[in-house]
Amino acid sequence: MANIYSGIYTKLKDRSTDVKDRLKLAKFAWLSDKVIFPNKEQILIDFLSGLLLNRKRNNIREDEAVLVWRCLCELLQTRKCHIPAKFKQTLIIKPSICQVLCDSILLEYEKNSGCTSDVVGCALAIIKSPSLSYVVTSKYDFLVKFLANALLLIVRTIQDGRVVLPDLVQLSQKCTAAYTVSQRAHPQQEKVFQSVVEWLLTPILLLGSLTEKFPVLKEQVEKLSSILDQAFFHKEHHPFYENFLLAVVGKNESKPKISKTTESLFQLLSNLLNKQRGQHSPTDVQKIASQYLAVFFEHFLSHMCASKNTLTGYRLFVYICGMIGIKDSSTDLLGSLSWDDVVTVLSPLMRSLLKHEIYSQPQDTEDGNVQLKFYCHVLCVVLRNKRSSFFYSCLENLLELNHAILESKLPEVLRTAWFEVPVAELETNEKTSMGSFVTKLLQTFSKLRQIPKMVSLLLTSLQESDLCHTPVLAQEVTSQLGEIVESLPQKVAIEVWELLLNNVSGFHLKLKNEDVDTSSAHKLLFVTELFAVILSRVKVADYTITHLTRLKVKDLMAATQSKCITPLIKRVTGKKSSTPEPVLFSALVLSYFWGELRLLLDEFMFNDQRSHCHQQNIYRDLEAIFTTDSKTWKSLHMAVTSVGEKRDSYLWKLLTTLVMKAILADQHKVLSSDGSLIKILVRLFSDLDTSLPEEEGLVHGMLWEISEKSYSLACVDLLLAMVPLCGAHLTPDTTQHISDLVMGIITNHTDTESRCRVQYHLLGKCHHPGLLESPTWLACMMTSAFRTLLATIQENPQNPRKKLKSENKHETVMSIIDGVSEAVFTETASDNGERLEKLQHISSLINTGLLNVDGKCQVGMNSASWMICLQQIETLAQTVQSPVEKIRGFLGILALLTAGMVQKPKIGEDAMDRMITVLIQVVEKLGQTPLFHLINVNNYINWFNWILVREKTMYSAVVYQKLELLLELSCRVMVTDFQLLPELFSIMSKALQSFSRKEIPRSVILFLKEISQLLKRSYLKEDIITLCRTGVLEIYHHLQSHMDKLPKSSKTFTVGHIQALSTMLQILPEKQIALDYVSDIYNASLKILETPQGDLILTSACLEYLESICLCRNTEVDLLSCEQKLTLWSALYKVFCNFLKENSKKSVKEDKNIAGYNLVSRILGDKAVEGEQYFTEYSFEWLSQDGGKQQSWSWTRKRMIFDGCFERDGWKLIFQQVQTVIGALIFCLDVRQFQTVIDSLVLDCSLKELTQGRAFRMLASLHLWKQAIHNELTEEKGTVVVQAAEEIMLHFQSAMILLKDIQEDALILHLAVPILNCQEDMLNFGPSLMSSQYAVLSLQSCGSIPLCTSQHYTAFHAMCGVLTSLMLHHTETVLKVIPTFISCTNHLMKFLIKMGNQEVLTDMDSVDECRNCAHLLNKLCVLIASHKLDFSKVAVYIVSNYVSEVQKVTLHPTVKRALLPAVYAILDICDNHVISQLHMVLTHGVKEVFKLLYSDYMKYHHYTGKV
Repeated sequence: MANIYSGIYTKLKDRSTDVKDRLKLAKFAWLSDKVIFPNKEQILIDFLSGLLLNRKRNNIREDEAVLVWRCLCELLQTRKCHIPAKFKQTLIIKPSICQVLCDSILLEYEKNSGCTSDVVGCALAIIKSPSLSYVVTSKYDFLVKFLANALLLIVRTIQDGRVVLPDLVQLSQKCTAAYTVSQRAHPQQEKVFQSVVEWLLTPILLLGSLTEKFPVLKEQVEKLSSILDQAFFHKEHHPFYENFLLAVVGKNESKPKISKTTESLFQLLSNLLNKQRGQHSPTDVQKIASQYLAVFFEHFLSHMCASKNTLTGYRLFVYICGMIGIKDSSTDLLGSLSWDDVVTVLSPLMRSLLKHEIYSQPQDTEDGNVQLKFYCHVLCVVLRNKRSSFFYSCLENLLELNHAILESKLPEVLRTAWFEVPVAELETNEKTSMGSFVTKLLQTFSKLRQIPKMVSLLLTSLQESDLCHTPVLAQEVTSQLGEIVESLPQKVAIEVWELLLNNVSGFHLKLKNEDVDTSSAHKLLFVTELFAVILSRVKVADYTITHLTRLKVKDLMAATQSKCITPLIKRVTGKKSSTPEPVLFSALVLSYFWGELRLLLDEFMFNDQRSHCHQQNIYRDLEAIFTTDSKTWKSLHMAVTSVGEKRDSYLWKLLTTLVMKAILADQHKVLSSDGSLIKILVRLFSDLDTSLPEEEGLVHGMLWEISEKSYSLACVDLLLAMVPLCGAHLTPDTTQHISDLVMGIITNHTDTESRCRVQYHLLGKCHHPGLLESPTWLACMMTSAFRTLLATIQENPQNPRKKLKSENKHETVMSIIDGVSEAVFTETASDNGERLEKLQHISSLINTGLLNVDGKCQVGMNSASWMICLQQIETLAQTVQSPVEKIRGFLGILALLTAGMVQKPKIGEDAMDRMITVLIQVVEKLGQTPLFHLINVNNYINWFNWILVREKTMYSAVVYQKLELLLELSCRVMVTDFQLLPELFSIMSKALQSFSRKEIPRSVILFLKEISQLLKRSYLKEDIITLCRTGVLEIYHHLQSHMDKLPKSSKTFTVGHIQALSTMLQILPEKQIALDYVSDIYNASLKILETPQGDLILTSACLEYLESICLCRNTEVDLLSCEQKLTLWSALYKVFCNFLKENSKKSVKEDKNIAGYNLVSRILGDKAVEGEQYFTEYSFEWLSQDGGKQQSWSWTRKRMIFDGCFERDGWKLIFQQVQTVIGALIFCLDVRQFQTVIDSLVLDCSLKELTQGRAFRMLASLHLWKQAIHNELTEEKGTVVVQAAEEIMLHFQSAMILLKDIQEDALILHLAVPILNCQEDMLNFGPSLMSSQYAVLSLQSCGSIPLCTSQHYTAFHAMCGVLTSLMLHHTETVLKVIPTFISCTNHLMKFLIKMGNQEVLTDMDSVDECRNCAHLLNKLCVLIASHKLDFSKVAVYIVSNYVSEVQKVTLHPTVKRALLPAVYAILDICDNHVISQLHMVLTHGVKEVFKLLYSDYMKYHHYTGKV
């Protein structure tokens, strides 16, 4: 055989043989085991490498080179190359071929030879191989070039629009990982710096700019960025940067030596900015380089390169500014970047300056304000740029650096950035940025207490501006200005008022009749808007206002009217004037806000001061508020009408509302009669377009933002705001007219997004508390809702071609809805007798026409108007208190529901769901309302039975369950009405007899449950009890005969059978119940519990039955034997553990690549740390911490059904039921059985269980142990618990010691917190459960838990609870270990201060959580302070700990307010010696904090004996 292949080696070396044939031979020899010659694999690799190295000598053409690369790639990708030990060989790749490989990566791509993928494949095979990769990674210089070429190839591929090969991406990733290791290990970091600048910087920047097109590279780009950071910001380079920047920016005459590497970095960046970097650079290379400058500056500061001297950071900022074109010599740009690019870079640069606190004003003052001057120069450059979001960001950053930078040029800043900005040209983000800047500017001057100066500069800038539009006064600016005005001192507020008053008057004087100056009109309007904000928010009617200030306000009010309002109105109403609309609007705005303030000050004119008039009208009423006569007001109204601007019309409506407010405020009715209120209110919506335009928008901001699009909605808002003010003065007809109008607008539905927002907005307005307090409004809104429903039904008529059998039913529905929407329910003249008579007629129609299942009734339930009306009725039904309104709402919705439920196929399920929800809410709040005296109970229950049994498959589970809940609540109302009980028992007996199916009617089950609950009430009379038990016994006989017909099998017992017998056990004595069924269902229940993941409802019924057996107190002998009880305990305990094990992980799995994961998985198993634990998401405890019982599982079930989440979260209910059954079982155990149960719990709490990876058993034992000690125990059982408590405490300590060593957040939340909670419950029983020796062990548990992250809030609560319980119930124990107790308290204090840092708390939920923790700590400190003699000597350590920690952070104001009472409580027990000691031992910075704290304590908290 060997002779056949003996010439292969010779043929490979023969150059006369064709290259293709030689490649085939090489490939065959590589793959065939029959070809044998010494060192075969190495010879073949060298042969192919030689062809590529000596292409000219071997006469290799381009097409042949492609074949060689492909052959080499195929050989290198085989296993022989990578597992040499297995094939008993060692391959060596020569460095020369690697160099060819490195050069060919880009070369072959540029030649477009087609072998790029093969070259990449060869490179990837070499670098992936454990035995070959050393050739690439051993030499740093080669590796950096290799990586650079790989990155450039990716960049070229993406730029050319080609597909990036996965092998190429993988190659770059492997090279990046290898280079990272080599870079860190390199002994000469300066050489690394130089090579990165020369080879890697440009490819990495180009690749980073392409991540948007190729997101797969984002992760790798981040790693490459870290390579740049490691190279540029190594600690060895920090002095080089400082010397370089000192030489090029500083004024140091010593001329320090400049590092060539540092200089080369900035030279390369400059070349990129000036487009001097090669022909292949993309056109946006300038932008890429400029953006990296901001990143470089941030990372430079983050890596503490300027930590020794902050001027280094400033000098780098100046140098980068020079690179982008900002230099001291000129305000023009001296570089090649555009204005937009410069500002885009400048904004993050200044953010970094602020973040790292490079600018220090005191230090800069000593240096001659060098930085301040340069920042002012930067401001001059920025102001020349056009407005953009980065433009405003730069201004905001400069303002935050030092307000003096902007203050010197504030008029120009305001003109450029605000006043002269064309609003129409701004984009949304630019408007937001402008508002943010102006708001920040106002906040800054407010903090400096220089608001008058700010207003003066603002007005100066406005006078110098040339306006062609009114400047934007955005909502956030208005809100901030209003808050500032409210906080101004009285004197300052008066000063600002005078400033604006003089300017309004000055701008008005510039307006001439013959020459209208549009710019002055816009300036006047803007100042008027500012003035309006001042008048609306200034505090001049407060009890804190002094007499002198009140007199000054009175003078200013008179001056405002005489100098501003009166002249403006006269100019507008002048006959020869052509007034611009801004002037008219200014007059209206000032008039309204001035009038509002005058009403507030109660200074409107009295009746004897008014001119005589024979006829009352709105103009005469305005004369009572203003001194302007009625003729002028009439002329002003005509001017508003003639101009036709919607915002002017809206302001006129606002002026009319002043009249309404004056009428309501004038107790002597000196104005118009009460009838004018209705007239004025009607005028508010007289010109409304009730359909609303399609593009109707919401009103955002102030009055001047009202436009044609938002006018109608603004008027509706105003109308709804005035209705509560009028109150009883409105007639029902007017209220009904308004409610019809609003309801018509809401239900005028289109599918546009803007209209949906309008509907949501109006629904919120209708549900305002002020409106919901009015019974008339509620009645009118319900009438409007039903009228809209009636119109909807009329718009969906039946098919006129077919004469349906249910035509009468449709007419009945129409009659009912028409009846409940009649005016008799809203008219004041109607008495309850008339309304009750109408309700009786409606209920008779329902009883006879709808509470049956014959026929169909198409009422069209899918329209959006239906849903809106139902939502409105739902809200009203929860609010109304009138019995008539409750019954009316119930009857109307019930009629629609009964008509809709019989439709086939099912339609409008969302509407039916909403209707059932409304009915549930009404029935739940019926109280003593005699609803079921109107509705035929028999028809009502039969209808439900038919729907719930015969038509069950028609509806979804949610609708079916809600229907069942509605029937259950209805049965509760019926049962509490004792007059209905005989009829109800008769109905249930007949229902049970009439059903021949296997299922028992749901009405029977629910009725029996309510009877069971009724019999538990202590106030029942004996005749009612006898009636109930007799009736239940009769039902039981029918049930027994029904069950006797069933086959004797556990599978035949349905939910109805189990629930019925469970209820019977709670009502009837043992001798009246067949015990055979009790045992059969018990056995069936145990089998069902073996597979608890089955039917939710069936499992719940079985648990309910088991609970009834355990709690059955009417029997002389237990229904369960000892063996059955222990069997039941084992089954329940197993179910409980399985729930904790299987259903505890509901959130996303955490990353397993975390520190300590192997140790965690070894302790708890993989599943234990995958996510949030079940018991932390839902409360399972039997008792709450304050000793009060939680809601029962029955309540939880109803809540879940009502919320529609029973199918999803029903297993939480099962889990709660399991605990309830366990509690009932513990109650019925004897002492011996109880001892067995407790012993098993103690065993599962041992350290052995934790280390075996079954921590869930320990959790289960924790919960069940807490349940056991909270149960009602006899003296003998109490002794068993006391003995077990000591052993359990020892187990807890062993577990906490292990958890302390692990230090994992998941374990703290999973095990440590439940252990602390359990200890707290045990401590609450006091010395009767635990002695002092074991109680003190809980302090060790508190010291074992680390508190360091926001996830530990629950741990804080648990620790604080343990310490508080010790102080309350084991005081003597605490007094023996005071140092340890104080140490735990300080531990809590440190955590709270750390988490209360203002920079950490970014959302309100975190603030609330931290504040709650502070309240708990305050409670603990008050308990400590109650033992002054014992704690006075060590209290100093708590105070010292507080001031030391507070000095490091800035506490959030809310947290600080909650925490200070705790510190003050400790200071109360500190004597003068302790205070002196603190003054002596604290360090200088901490001492200042303490002095301020103690000063506030003595001023605001310390009791001096004086009141």
